[in-house]
Amino acid sequence: MGTADRDTSFADVAVVGGGIAGLTVARLLHRRGYSVRILEQSDRLGGAIQTYSRDGFLAECGPNTVVSSHPEVAELVKVAGLEDQQIFANGAASKRFVVRGGVLLPVPTSLGAFISTRLFSAGAKARLLWEPFVSRARPHSRESVAEFVRRRLGSEFLNYAVDPFVAGVYAGDPEKLDLKTAFPRLARLEARHGSLIRGQLKGAGKKTGHSHAGPSASRMFTFKDGLETLPKALAGAMPSAVRLGATVHRAVRGPGGWRISVRGAPDVQAECLVVASGLRSATWLESLGARIRVLEQVQYPPLTVISLGFPRHAVAHALDGFGLLAPRLEGRNILGALFPSSLFEGRAPEGHVLLTVFVGGSRAPEAALLPDDALKEAVMSDLESLLGVTSPPGFEHVVRWPASIPQFTAAFPDVHRELDRLEAANDSLFFAGNYRSGISVPDTIRHAFETAGRVHERLSSVVVSP
Repeated sequence: MGTADRDTSFADVAVVGGGIAGLTVARLLHRRGYSVRILEQSDRLGGAIQTYSRDGFLAECGPNTVVSSHPEVAELVKVAGLEDQQIFANGAASKRFVVRGGVLLPVPTSLGAFISTRLFSAGAKARLLWEPFVSRARPHSRESVAEFVRRRLGSEFLNYAVDPFVAGVYAGDPEKLDLKTAFPRLARLEARHGSLIRGQLKGAGKKTGHSHAGPSASRMFTFKDGLETLPKALAGAMPSAVRLGATVHRAVRGPGGWRISVRGAPDVQAECLVVASGLRSATWLESLGARIRVLEQVQYPPLTVISLGFPRHAVAHALDGFGLLAPRLEGRNILGALFPSSLFEGRAPEGHVLLTVFVGGSRAPEAALLPDDALKEAVMSDLESLLGVTSPPGFEHVVRWPASIPQFTAAFPDVHRELDRLEAANDSLFFAGNYRSGISVPDTIRHAFETAGRVHERLSSVVVSP
């Protein structure tokens, strides 16, 4: 055995990226008895899932909640041994606010509320009733989210429903997002039923006859000590598998499997390679045969998350909801804000409240880059006028994500085709991440389960002989 072999670590599977996708794939394969190496470039695991606590406040720096919308989510919580640490959102989670005319108005959730709401004008409400009679799009045509909504629902519904929703989910711009990639369900509803309203009604009718999901289906939850509890638990079950500060710069497939070169550390040789890191900065993918120019089309706008704690008496608004969203037309500095202490216990000390504010994204990337003082001034200006905040925060925590959420723009179908091409050309190469089948944590977990199953099938068909 030569020097290079002595400096090589062997495993059945190498996973590049220690976010929730990579950790899920690794843990599921580890449970099956496979040897796994997780190569994470940074000094921590969990990716965007990061929790910070101080002085009785507990703040999330990325995703704030998870919805059990896929069975794989509950299964992963069980695998992690965290069922007894789950806490579920209270009833306030059902109310969302949108800014219109400088006032917070609740999003209507029933027909009666829709009829009486001041969020939409009488003309916009009438326009919505016309939706079933709008012609469907031509087959194979592509529209932005904004083009689709204008055509089917009208401009006002775009401005005061979809635009703020897209800002809250993607930190994105509906003018730039591709409908079929960003919201494939809407495209399918139109294609199958010719109408969103008809499709929703038919779907609701089918659901009423099924109760297998149980009362806890699609419930919003976190953990007592924050969402970072999940990645920590997954990694804690396989500590010898983790390498932090591991910057991959090359991966080559040979007769013995994949050889992954890591700067300043021994190579890793593995039968299967799972790429669960971001795409835009992964120039090392060129060694896999990836067309880097295609992958570099993925846009990751900057996003800044500011957590602020106040005495309860210093905030006039009841904070009786999930949070607020600010449409572009309102000209606000913030994209929106969440009310974590209204959703879950233990997020703020007694007599205090916690707000989590989002700034930047595709709508205003320059705002995310403001210096701390200017950023705080801009945020407080909006909080004072919208929520009636009357004093400076007693708790502050700022996290800047230079590259936040991948934007499913018109270029993204080319990215998906490129990833499909690479997997087809290499039967032991797999891609997993929020760019693959949905940006939400539940979608990422679901796809990670699928990826782990495919890796298991591949490994079951070969004899690994390091």
